[in-house]
Amino acid sequence: MGVEEVISKLKEAVGSENVITDPEELYVYSFTAYAVVREEPLAIVKAKSTEDVVKVLKIANDYVIPVVPRGSGTSVIGASTPVKGSIVLDLRPMRKIRVDVANGVVEAEAGAYVDEVDRECRKYGFMFPVDPASAEAATIGGALAMDGGGMRGARYGTMRHVTLGIEVVLPGGQVITLGGPVYKQATGYDLMHIFIGSEGTLGVITRGWFKIVPAPKSVGRVVAYFDNVEDAAKGVYEIRRRGFTPLIIEFMDDIVVKLANKVKGLNFPEKNMVIVDIDSPKPEILNSMLNEVAEVLKASGAVLVQFTTDPDEMAKLYTVRKQAYPIFAATFPFSFMGDLSVPLSALPAVVKKVREVSAKYGITIGLIGHAGDGNLHPLVGLESRDEWWSKARPALVEIEGYSIELGGTISGEHGIGIERKDLLIKELRARRSEAVLEYMRQIKKIFDPKGIMNPGKLVD
Repeated sequence: MGVEEVISKLKEAVGSENVITDPEELYVYSFTAYAVVREEPLAIVKAKSTEDVVKVLKIANDYVIPVVPRGSGTSVIGASTPVKGSIVLDLRPMRKIRVDVANGVVEAEAGAYVDEVDRECRKYGFMFPVDPASAEAATIGGALAMDGGGMRGARYGTMRHVTLGIEVVLPGGQVITLGGPVYKQATGYDLMHIFIGSEGTLGVITRGWFKIVPAPKSVGRVVAYFDNVEDAAKGVYEIRRRGFTPLIIEFMDDIVVKLANKVKGLNFPEKNMVIVDIDSPKPEILNSMLNEVAEVLKASGAVLVQFTTDPDEMAKLYTVRKQAYPIFAATFPFSFMGDLSVPLSALPAVVKKVREVSAKYGITIGLIGHAGDGNLHPLVGLESRDEWWSKARPALVEIEGYSIELGGTISGEHGIGIERKDLLIKELRARRSEAVLEYMRQIKKIFDPKGIMNPGKLVD
């Protein structure tokens, strides 16, 4: 196989202006938010339509060249990191969005940003249910490939829970549609959910149809501050145990708050924070519910509780959570975000374990998370990249391994990618389900017999 021949075929298929081989551009695409690994691709192809994807996958399959689907490259576990000599299929030019208010559905192409889809829905009084913290950068295709979650996960779940149908291009160029724009379907094996969360290892998701929900008319925000990190975790558990289903329940520990104050010049109390959003169709009911939530948090040990329904004040109170990961990236020469999910009752044990592991390895580990559904993200700050293998990786393995012991999982929403393959095996062994990995390999062989789709990720 000649490289020039393949490049020529790609240019002929999708237009030379959409095939990039410039060394500087290749370098930009050679890594993602998972900065531990960097590999240079053969070429980047900007896909502008499903037809472009079909043409690229036909060529790649014929020449047995790896294909790495990519949105914005925000994967923190290396799911969209190129394989050496691969074709990176950039889906961001595919941005069409269509809201079908009458049927409660939005259709969006893979390159549309999640935040864009939400804004389009809000023009009609609706919203897109899934709300990752990276919504301004995360694409629909990436969110589907990773089964993305987010801040409203405690109420609406992840992408799996809101997706009605997807269009997929398989290796070799076959296009299939799984599901569709209807709310109930019972038509055989549920192949759609095999592709959601498959990290681009089976095919390329090019569009989807999703449920939309009415945008809340009245929203209030409660912020509680705790001296003790375990009390903050207990407060989250108590809110859910007492039957509240808030729009969001977010958590930030005092380490994150202190850094936010220092880096951004903020003046928040340097304590562990819990943020709860409550919505209601009637303002008088909303105020009553905000008071109830505030009382639950006070009873759980909160030393200060504030709440407001003013949009500007709500935005100010959310500053720390929104800036958490960028703050770590700005503070430390090297940083990383972990991902775990546990039963709600286990949250206090996890936050305690994180503090113990941080002290054991002598590194800074802050905590944020969509705590309302048990999903926490340890934020690791390192003084050098060398500390990744000697300190950070062992620390995260210990923390996320502990989540398995508590009946949880090593990934709530970020997936497996390159980073967590060994932890996936550990989790399956703990559940006496190692056979699942072989079933996953067999499924990959069915859809991708030549093994060209995002090799080295999720399963080998």
